[in-house]
Amino acid sequence: MKRLILLVIVLQFISCSKQNMFVLMSKSPKINFTKPNEYNELNKYQKDAIYLTEIIRQSYPRLDSKFSEVEFSRLSNELVRKLGANKSQFQYETLLKRFIAQLKDGHSNVVSFAISLVNDKNYFNWYLIKDKEKWFINLIDKSLDSTIVGSELISINGLSMEEIEKRVNFFEEGENEYYRLNTFKSRVLHPKYWKALEVSNNEEIISFSVKRNGKIEQFELKSKPEFDPYYKTRIKSNYPYTKQQNNGFFYTVNTKDDFAYLQMNTCLDYVSYKSEIKNYTNFLLRPFAMMFLKKDTKDARDFGIVLQKMFSEIQSDSINNLILDLRYNGGGDERLGKQLIWYLTEKIDIKGFTTFVQISEYFKKTAKVHFKKFNEQYYKKYGFPIPNGEFNITEEFYTQPYFDDITKKGSPYLIDYSLPKFNGNVYVIVGPETFSAAQWLATTIADNNLGKIVGTPVGNRPTCQTGASVLKLPNTKTILGLSYTFAERPDTSKNQEIALFPDIEVYQTYIDLINGIDSEFEAVLREIRK
Repeated sequence: MKRLILLVIVLQFISCSKQNMFVLMSKSPKINFTKPNEYNELNKYQKDAIYLTEIIRQSYPRLDSKFSEVEFSRLSNELVRKLGANKSQFQYETLLKRFIAQLKDGHSNVVSFAISLVNDKNYFNWYLIKDKEKWFINLIDKSLDSTIVGSELISINGLSMEEIEKRVNFFEEGENEYYRLNTFKSRVLHPKYWKALEVSNNEEIISFSVKRNGKIEQFELKSKPEFDPYYKTRIKSNYPYTKQQNNGFFYTVNTKDDFAYLQMNTCLDYVSYKSEIKNYTNFLLRPFAMMFLKKDTKDARDFGIVLQKMFSEIQSDSINNLILDLRYNGGGDERLGKQLIWYLTEKIDIKGFTTFVQISEYFKKTAKVHFKKFNEQYYKKYGFPIPNGEFNITEEFYTQPYFDDITKKGSPYLIDYSLPKFNGNVYVIVGPETFSAAQWLATTIADNNLGKIVGTPVGNRPTCQTGASVLKLPNTKTILGLSYTFAERPDTSKNQEIALFPDIEVYQTYIDLINGIDSEFEAVLREIRK
């Protein structure tokens, strides 16, 4: 699908105050499947597990690339069996998450598990960061020694960090370890998370060891009902604007060093929200959803206007280098990326992603607007409704040039034809948070040779399942994201690559971090100075 709204709801309604809206916007499509003889004797968790595994069997794109039918049946039966002794909703979500993680799909996930963590009443007041090989403590509660900050983390509850990483890679959803370990960093403060990882059963205290002054030392951290004062790594900033800005689309033009820097932190703006919101809400919920989105998005504005202003300045200042920073961009709508690429090339034969939609009852009922559109187009072309199964919508419906859907008459996406195309050098900085539509943007630039990729591998496999909708299980009301699309990158010869790998691979060390050195950004500056 050429539109990649990445779980708009997940991105915007994960906070406690908005969970009711989240539940209302998710759906439990009815499907036909054969129930086992003992179905009525099963508990609600088991019934929902059967329902979910049947949804996956009928609607997950290219499931056979992940499991044989025999293997998937074995895993499904094992999940139902384990849930027979289930004691709580959280334990259920944990088992479900382990099952979904085996899909190795960052778009398919147990959303309710994340909500459960947000609802935690107690927290471990610490934060971890990682360079290429090692973990460091970046923040620690003031009940402990301040000199722990900056120490290398060796183990947690007696388990080495290598073992912790193995458990995270088995437990977290995602196509590669770059994404899964980045998710881990955001969850280390939650006591329930360590329980789910089977690292600790004690939600009140956790032990860890660090390497400090050449010695291994042991410490304990207690959970607290709220964040107390903490010690934090003191970080200089040689380039303050490359730190994540509280701004969806931030740019600056440096005439002295001959570059424009665009920090694109989202692939969603108010235009794309409005164009896709019908897929996720009914007419009663829509005004409230838009109100929340507008309130929560500092840049609930038109990305086209930002591009117009930036490229006007680039032209007037005769800038020859554009740095696009996607390190903090979790995705959204592919068309924002197209708007940017339109200014970067005279070519009209850009090769984009090829998209295959799995037509199923799940897709029909959770993406009604898209299904209605595809069904009408298919009926017009073939004279009968679109059948269930995999369908190449790029080949069938989107044979027009790459930029057609943002340049055609009536498109809400702003393109300024008065500006000349940018003919300078393009550098794209990426990292593990570069995901979904942001990864599409970076990969399209890379595979069409429009720029040079710099940084660390992205947290998304370019050729993978994507385009998820939200699913609510009927008995437990557990909410999940589940993919219904398979997408192939422009350069299909690289389909097997587990990430978009940079042309210039750069990892920021902890020493660089505390000294204010943005390693990825400085690598770009060195290329410009050449």
